Parts: sequence; C-alpha cells; structure tokens
Amino acid sequence: MDSSQITPVLDSVDKKILRALQADGRVSNADLAKEIGLSPAACWNRTKRLFDEKVIQSVRALINPQAVQRAVVVLVGVVLDRSTQQSFSEFEKAARELPQVLECFLVAGDVDYFLKVRVRDLAAFNVFHSKNILSLPNVRQVRTFFVMNEVKTDGLLVF
Repeated sequence: MDSSQITPVLDSVDKKILRALQADGRVSNADLAKEIGLSPAACWNRTKRLFDEKVIQSVRALINPQAVQRAVVVLVGVVLDRSTQQSFSEFEKAARELPQVLECFLVAGDVDYFLKVRVRDLAAFNVFHSKNILSLPNVRQVRTFFVMNEVKTDGLLVF
C-alpha cells in the first residue's frame, strides 16, 4: 500500500477475518462467517470491503519450490552506480520484469537493493546472473548470498 494513501480503519472483526484468511485462504465464506461470528452476508460484505480497500492484496497458493524445480534461493545485494530517483526507477522497473526475482527491496546500508531469487540450480543462477542481473540498469556491484537452509518462509503478519 502506498504510504500516501489513507490507511483503512480496521476493527476487531476485520482483524479476525484477516487472521483467519492468512491461516487458510481457501476457507469458504460460510465457514469463515461461522468462525468469526457473523452472518454469511455480513462476512462477505466485510471481506469484499477488505479486498476493495486493498487491505487484502491477493490470495495465492503456496507452491513447494522443489516440486517445480526451483529449490535454490539466492539473495542478491545490488549497489547502483548512482543514487538518483531515475536510476532507482529504472532498476526497479527492470527488476519487476524478471520472473526469477520473487522479491525486491530498496534498503539502507551497504547495498541499495536486495533481490530474492529462485532458480533450479547453481548453473541456472550462473546464467541468470550473467545475462540478467549484471545487465540490470545502473548496476555497479553485485553481492551474492546462497541460502543454505530456509529456516522460516511462511511467516504471517501479527497484529
């Protein structure tokens, strides 16, 4: 959500709906209504409002990366050659277009961005690195961190 937008006011019922949907995004409206203590119509209206206000951004399936041959996770720190709004904008636009990049964060510190990348194996990352990462706009330096063990990847927002 853009920080310039007004943050919706969430009451305790909204928060119960959000917690329940985080735990199980496939729950039926009837079961959700029962769990929350609302009528199905009231539950549907509240859930729809949460989607409309972009509080709930999407509902997706969580795929086992090994089942689709994307078991290798690499965190890539990127330093840009200059710190300007234009260079940031160009880099972000290009990074969004790479399907191997699951997440991209502008950060403060020794690097400008961290990318979370998933690939099949080390050879696939080598190709991705040389063909894609190094050709991203305004890249001066890349620092690569291979993930040895994914300790926690299913975190839920606590509120």
